Amino acid sequence: MFKKELSPWYIVGFVEGEGCFAITISKHKTKKLGKDARLIFEIELRGDDKPILEKIKDYFDCGYLVDLNYQRYGWMPHTKYAVHSFIEIKKIIIPFFKKYNLKGKKKKDFILFCEAARIFSKGGHLTEKGIEELKVIRSQMNEHRQFGK
Repeated sequence: MFKKELSPWYIVGFVEGEGCFAITISKHKTKKLGKDARLIFEIELRGDDKPILEKIKDYFDCGYLVDLNYQRYGWMPHTKYAVHSFIEIKKIIIPFFKKYNLKGKKKKDFILFCEAARIFSKGGHLTEKGIEELKVIRSQMNEHRQFGK
């Protein structure tokens, strides 16, 4: 399943520092609830580090790379590795991080990400109740995480 060019523990460490597990909820005109919820796994680096993101993408054999231009902010170009497909998240990303456990603060985000994935698996992201549950989970992740917890 996983290619061996990179050590899985190297990837885990990389994600601890640069990765992101996220839930997005946006307005959507054609969806029944008028909302679209998604799970996202991403790693974003300066563009000159694109080769490592290519290797991580090859390791997982899913997701995609996108080059980002932040010139208007005076920043260097960046590259993002992203997995937005729920099937790939469920069958590849989550099993990987369950096997190779995160140890730092991203571990909490991953646990909450898995909780959100369970809601998606049951179709909860298509209901108002499920969207509200996802909002509560999202409010505890990433920049909203309480310091030291």
